[in-house]
Amino acid sequence: MLVESLSNFLVVRSGPSVLSNSSLFGSVFSNVSTRKGASVTNQTVLQLSGFYRGINLICNDFAKIPKHVVQKQGNKTIYLDNHPIHTLINKRPNQYMNAWGFDSILINCAILRGNGYAEIIRDQRTAQITALQYIDERYTPVIVKRHDNQLFYHFSGRTVLSDDIIHYRSLFSENGITGIGIVTYAAKSLGVALSSQEFAEEYYSSKGMGTVVVTTEKDMTDTAKKNYAGALSSKLSDGSPFKVAVVDDGNKFHHVQLSAQESMFLETNKQAIHEIANWLGLPPHKLGALENSNNSNMVQQNVSYVSDSIIPWKFIIQQEYNTKLFSPKEEAQGIQTHFDDEILLQSDKLAQSRFFRNLVYAGIITSDQAAQKLGFPSLPGGDQRMTPVNMQTQEQIDKKLQENADKTISK
Repeated sequence: MLVESLSNFLVVRSGPSVLSNSSLFGSVFSNVSTRKGASVTNQTVLQLSGFYRGINLICNDFAKIPKHVVQKQGNKTIYLDNHPIHTLINKRPNQYMNAWGFDSILINCAILRGNGYAEIIRDQRTAQITALQYIDERYTPVIVKRHDNQLFYHFSGRTVLSDDIIHYRSLFSENGITGIGIVTYAAKSLGVALSSQEFAEEYYSSKGMGTVVVTTEKDMTDTAKKNYAGALSSKLSDGSPFKVAVVDDGNKFHHVQLSAQESMFLETNKQAIHEIANWLGLPPHKLGALENSNNSNMVQQNVSYVSDSIIPWKFIIQQEYNTKLFSPKEEAQGIQTHFDDEILLQSDKLAQSRFFRNLVYAGIITSDQAAQKLGFPSLPGGDQRMTPVNMQTQEQIDKKLQENADKTISK
C-alpha cells in the first residue's frame, strides 16, 4: 500500500552509463562515443590513466581522514572513542568492508554515478545502529521518491525512509537531493581523450606505417593492382614483430607520413591531463603533469586541493552522519562526528610544525592535543595551556599598573 502511494515520482538516480535517466540530459548528451564508435561510460573513461588516477586520489584522500565521535560541551571537545558509531565510521561499517573500503567506494559512486548509497541497519529490539550496508547499484538500482514532504528510497522491492539511508551525493545537483555523475557533463571532453588514445594505439601497433603508396614504371590492370595491393597490405598488417615487403618490377614504395593535424592529435593525451584535472578539481601535478610545477607552488596547490576538492566532501558526509546516526537525545547532548582533515597536509612537515607551534604558543591548544594530532605520546604537564606573556588585555595591564603603584605607596 505504501509503495503504491509513492506514485509522485521525483527523480531517478543517474545511471551507470554516461546518460542520465532524465529527459534533459538524455537529449543533450545522447550517443556520445569515440571516433571508433565506443561509448563513453563510467567504465571506459577509467581506461584514461589520468582520470583513473584522479578518481583514486580523491577517494583515497577522503578515506584516509580519521573520523571520530565527539561531544561538544561549551568550549570543550571530548572524544568518545568507545561510542558504537565510532567503530562503524572509523573501523568496520559492516561485515564485508573496513572503513577505508566503505568510504572510498561510496565517494567513487558519488563522483562517477552521482550518488552513493548505504542502508543504516538497526537492531530490531534496541534500535541501535549495527551496520552501514553499502548498496551496489550495478545490481540494486535505487529510486528516490517524494511523498507527503518526505523522501523515500526504493530498492530490492523495499521502500526505506531517508532517515535510514546514508546518501553520498555528488558535488553537483540540480534538485539538491540526487547528484549527477561527472561523466554526464565531461563525456565529450573525455571522448576526445579516449579517441586520441585509440589512435595512438593503432599508430604504434602498426609501427607508424599508416598509408602506403606504390608507384610503378608500367601500367597495371585493375585486377593486378587489386592483387598487388592486397598482398602488400596483408604483409604489412600481419602480427609479426618485423615486416619486410618486397616490391618488384622497378616499383617504388612510399610511406605517407602523419599529417600535422594527426601529429597534434597524438599530442592530445598530454593536454587531456590538464582537462581531466579541471573536471576533477585537481592540481595538474597530482596527475603527473610537472611542466610548470616547482616545490613552492606544489605546496600551495596541495593546500588548495584539500580546501576545494576534499573539504566539500567532508562537509557533505559529516552533515549526513550527524543528522542520521545519532538520536535526538544524543544531538541535544552535543554528540556529533568530527573529521580530522589535518592529516592531508602532514606531508609538508615544516608548515605543519609551524602551525602547531603557533597554536600551542597562543594557548589555543595544549601540547598534549598537538602531540595527539601528530601521533606522539603525552608529556607531563602537557595538558596545561600556555599563556603568552607579551600579549595582555587592557584590563590586565591596568590591573598590573595599579598593583605596582600600591606596592610603591606601601613602601
